[in-house]
Amino acid sequence: MSGGTLTRDVGDTVEPHEPHHDEPVTDVPRHTRVTSLDTVRGVLLVLNILVISTFVPRHEQLVHAEWFGVTVVDTIFPLFVTFSGVGLAFAHRNHVGWRRMFRRSFLLLVIGLAYSAVMTATTDLAELRLTGPLQVYAVLVLVIGALHVVLRSPLAWGIATAFVAAAHTFLLAAWQAGCPGGELAPTCNPSRVVDFAVLGVDHVYAQGLRGHDPEGLVATLGALVTAMVGTTAGHIALSRRGSWRAPAWVLGWAAVVVVMAIAASTYVPAMKRLWTAPFALAVAALAIAVLAVGVALLDLRTVEPWARARGPLTWPLVAIGRNSLLVYFGSHLVLHVLDTNGGEVSWAHALAERVDVIGNAELSYMLFMLLGWVAVTAVLHRFRIYLRP
Repeated sequence: MSGGTLTRDVGDTVEPHEPHHDEPVTDVPRHTRVTSLDTVRGVLLVLNILVISTFVPRHEQLVHAEWFGVTVVDTIFPLFVTFSGVGLAFAHRNHVGWRRMFRRSFLLLVIGLAYSAVMTATTDLAELRLTGPLQVYAVLVLVIGALHVVLRSPLAWGIATAFVAAAHTFLLAAWQAGCPGGELAPTCNPSRVVDFAVLGVDHVYAQGLRGHDPEGLVATLGALVTAMVGTTAGHIALSRRGSWRAPAWVLGWAAVVVVMAIAASTYVPAMKRLWTAPFALAVAALAIAVLAVGVALLDLRTVEPWARARGPLTWPLVAIGRNSLLVYFGSHLVLHVLDTNGGEVSWAHALAERVDVIGNAELSYMLFMLLGWVAVTAVLHRFRIYLRP
């Protein structure tokens, strides 16, 4: 954690900018925070808290798709990854050092293993799951950092994103051609072979019983596509920062990504389980389209009434968004503990009955969890304390 004085927040901060000769001075923001990124992450985390706070049995859109198809809950972590990619673009604009990047990835891996131990209720090293969302994030931090050595422009990032998406699609399509019926299945997919061989069956998702690992090496390649879409959008925004052209260019990139998703879908289906390119691209396109709207509304000079109102209105969301790692993984961890303890009646249900003031225990519980995280992050934001590796 860092506190006391306000420090530069790697991943969310950009340098002050002098306008281009064709940009009006009044369009240049005078702050170095990217309010839109903090805010859209805050909105995503609010959605995440509400979704995972619902009780079983959940609506089909609030549980992960069994194999093919995409549900609402399938999109939450990929949206988070896209915004992280945007943040990494801003971070490397400020020349993040290799030492800091390696330290960040190492800490994410260690914390990810601890997180897996709690979520799977085992500390047995012979059975501990080595993969997970934090581990995916750790790999993405390293790979995106390495790619910044050779990719220096938005165009280069866009081309590289298309190349990685095509490579992932080719891998899955080639594998799919050899499967019974010509389609991927839990019994016929590259994750079953690659992840099981590299990581060991006992160390992957459900100890291999599901036939794949949604956060394994194969899926991480798809996650890289998602992150790279965000990183490209971040560099596009940086190249036009302070100008009303920035959100337009980001929206243009979103449109290109949608076309790429449609093209990839002719070869492999959209699905989260293997993080296929059609899924990776479509979700990322949605994320950066929302970001473009946020940039237009929150980062640029505007009419006076909205200029005065937008800061106070977005403050709670910014507070949540700036502690995104804490809220995303902390909320999952807390709710997992509440759902799996308490005997016949879980702690979650017992707490829901206690906080029910509106005649609906589940809704009261959801709002209680949301307000709890808003309160925690508001205090941390007030004292400028942010959890980040």
